[in-house]
Amino acid sequence: MGCIQSALASAQVPGSPRPTEELVAEGGTSTMTAPSHAISYEMSSFKPQRPRNAGVQRLEGLLIDEDINSLRIPRELITIHRLLCSGSYTEVFLGTYHDGQVAVKMLLPETRRSMDHVEALLTEVKIMATMDHPHIVTLVGVAWDVLADICMVSEYMKGGDLRALLASYETESYPHGFDRQKLTIALNVALALTYMHSFQPPVLHANLKSTNILLSAEIEAKISSFGSVNQRPNCTLGGSSGLHRWTAPEVLMGERFDAKADIYSFGVVLSELDQHVLPYSSINGELGQKLTNQSIVLMMVARGELRVEFTSSASGRTRQASSDVHVMNSIDALGTSCVALAPEYRPTAAEVAYNLHKILQQYTNYW
Repeated sequence: MGCIQSALASAQVPGSPRPTEELVAEGGTSTMTAPSHAISYEMSSFKPQRPRNAGVQRLEGLLIDEDINSLRIPRELITIHRLLCSGSYTEVFLGTYHDGQVAVKMLLPETRRSMDHVEALLTEVKIMATMDHPHIVTLVGVAWDVLADICMVSEYMKGGDLRALLASYETESYPHGFDRQKLTIALNVALALTYMHSFQPPVLHANLKSTNILLSAEIEAKISSFGSVNQRPNCTLGGSSGLHRWTAPEVLMGERFDAKADIYSFGVVLSELDQHVLPYSSINGELGQKLTNQSIVLMMVARGELRVEFTSSASGRTRQASSDVHVMNSIDALGTSCVALAPEYRPTAAEVAYNLHKILQQYTNYW
């Protein structure tokens, strides 16, 4: 049963769609029916309930792949220091390689014997190896002695992730709205998406959220953790980084989706940059009380009855940034278009980047 179908069933909503099987990305297409964490990429070929032998053959193909082997680095040269973060099937450590700091992604102990998860991590390596952009985290290499110990090594971003930065802003009562730094972060991400979507077929991130936007010490933004195939996620908005907070309605509903799903996620990130808090964390019900039933929230998002807001149109928020009203209105219009219910009404990544560049110029001229 798909996640939105499970959520709708638990909320007992009349007229809910019948549950459908989730399918993951099939190679060679950029429009698909898939869970929110799947991506479109010609080297990704995942099939539900495939025989074990097929998985073994797929792994053997990846392990002898020239691209992957050209990236292989000696496992003994990698030193693991401390845990940075963990996800649904991987964990990331601070490490060193040739005396330089790196981020080392490994499978969780309980997933290291899963052929699907080993394959997923290797596929992420292969996709990352094709990426060459200043706002996408750089792959250093991949290492393993045995498959259960496979490590993906990438550049270490000293500034942490965007969610942590925004949480500190909220704690410190940093003004809502946009300043030069926030606009630049948004533009960095939009440029990375423009690059990814320019591939044929487009490379979809399908996992874009504030915890997957990493920052340098100078607060330069780079996106990470795309191309991974997670285990089926929990069907809630709970936790600080639950993916469904950023997921497009068509993906939640198990419908066909394309690059415009990434644009929806970007629009949600834009609202975070504006107001600092997690999406939908301050929703009130009809009687003014905080809406805590996450299944209902998820249903409302999927049906287009609820979307994120921006400072210039949000109610109950007065901590406005001292930026020009035209800048704020422009961000409101752009963000609202990104989270449009119908994908065809959302802009492309290139259009988003162009508009953000113009808004940044507006801001510069204002000040």
